[in-house]
Amino acid sequence: MSWVHDNIIASYLVDFANERLLLKTQYYDESEICENIDVIFEGYWAHRFEHEQPGSIIFDIEECAPARFYESEHELFEKNRNHCWPIAYQTPDTRTELMKFMRDNGYKVFEILSSLGLCGWVISQRMEIVVSEAARPPAGP
Repeated sequence: MSWVHDNIIASYLVDFANERLLLKTQYYDESEICENIDVIFEGYWAHRFEHEQPGSIIFDIEECAPARFYESEHELFEKNRNHCWPIAYQTPDTRTELMKFMRDNGYKVFEILSSLGLCGWVISQRMEIVVSEAARPPAGP
């Protein structure tokens, strides 16, 4: 399992100007926060999330092969190609053009699997996980 298994998603932020998506998560030990874990997608390009709700729990985040990803999402890309999403296509061959764009620009697909709530994917150049311990109140006298 990954660092984010069973973490609760506290929030997420898309920073288009800096090409970054930040997923803030927390790991609880019983009822207390033990760790704050930020999942940072640098070189962010696109994402799609579903089932967003408070208390969403991550099962895992996995890198997915772009060709397999396209096959599972091809209807979405075909439906949105006239809206220039996620790229401004120049040819009628959506699959070939999208795969070439991703390869030429170093994009990877990260699939967010959930135990509860938010799931989906992020396309970015890399993913980084930053762990910090939660602040704990000082011990009593």
